[in-house]
Amino acid sequence: MLPAASALPDHVRLLLRALTDARSCAALGEAQWDVLLRAARAARLLGVLAARVGSALAPEILPEVARRQLAAGRIEARYRRQKVLHLLATIEPLLRASGAKIVLLKGAAYVLQDLPVAEGRLPADVDVMVPRGALDALEGALRAAGWEFEKNDPYDQHYYRAWSHELPPLQCAGQALELDLHHAILPPHGRLKPDTDALFASAVPIAGTPYHALAAADQVLHAAAHLFQDSDCTGRLRDLVDIDALLRHYAAAATDFWPRLIERAHRLELARPLWYALQASRRWLDTPLPPLIDVWIERTRPPWALRRAFGALAARTLPPVDPDGEPGWRDALAAKLLEARAAWLRMPPPLLAYHAAHKLWRSWRATRTATAAT
Repeated sequence: MLPAASALPDHVRLLLRALTDARSCAALGEAQWDVLLRAARAARLLGVLAARVGSALAPEILPEVARRQLAAGRIEARYRRQKVLHLLATIEPLLRASGAKIVLLKGAAYVLQDLPVAEGRLPADVDVMVPRGALDALEGALRAAGWEFEKNDPYDQHYYRAWSHELPPLQCAGQALELDLHHAILPPHGRLKPDTDALFASAVPIAGTPYHALAAADQVLHAAAHLFQDSDCTGRLRDLVDIDALLRHYAAAATDFWPRLIERAHRLELARPLWYALQASRRWLDTPLPPLIDVWIERTRPPWALRRAFGALAARTLPPVDPDGEPGWRDALAAKLLEARAAWLRMPPPLLAYHAAHKLWRSWRATRTATAAT
């Protein structure tokens, strides 16, 4: 369980308060704005902060430096939004020709659905999920259209194709963002194995496009699994901000959202990452949760030692680093331990041992080559 927001470092508390209550920024002095803006930029949340402050406060009451920085955040967010739309329009004929059901994930879906969570986000890639059977044909069409893999090392190619839930990242001349082609939302050999067919069956069409998006509850579950099951949590406060925004939006949009979320969490075997997501979102971002969820959280909580250990580590890695300091050894250790946890959750022990040994050997070889060159 993550510690309460009041126990976090000053720069993190300042950022969280600004995100949850943008009106509070009216009382900030220039020194506080300096810390807030640098923390938001480090967390890749400057665009989100700009959108929320812009909706809550008149610009003339803000210091000049804050106005300029927030304006820059809005410009970058609009630029990246246009790049997402451009990439989707470019690949649309290729995907449409495949006849497969194309599901957009995360930021691309948020943008095309025009969800509140998309306001101010800074996407770095576009995630598309297609049925496993359509993967080879779509890969061929994209490669013929000029898309190339970012990673071409034979081992990396094997890793992605045999053990991952996506192909290696794709890049194309003229595109500012990467394209990630998925066939599932979690690695196929991982501890949790959500039913991909169920995700495709519940996906909803995005009006006016050939694309689909995950159903409301499934979008939340994917965001939770992406953060708390398939990542090391380092510098990923923005993902928790996404989860909070999704929960608030969908809870207000449908009266049956919360029961549906619980039902889908168990149906897709994603109850554990959802537990962490709900707890973290409430403790750090004051996400309103109904009594139904309080009861569910109490009944499904992980063992005490496990949740305390994970919470203590994630509290050090999730937030942005102190703009005026350097990460200490405890922070570095926490990041390494959560990196190991993420690898443990992705692979069974024999495969993990083989993969770790190969990475160690490749690192040694690179070091030896660099030493020989000097």
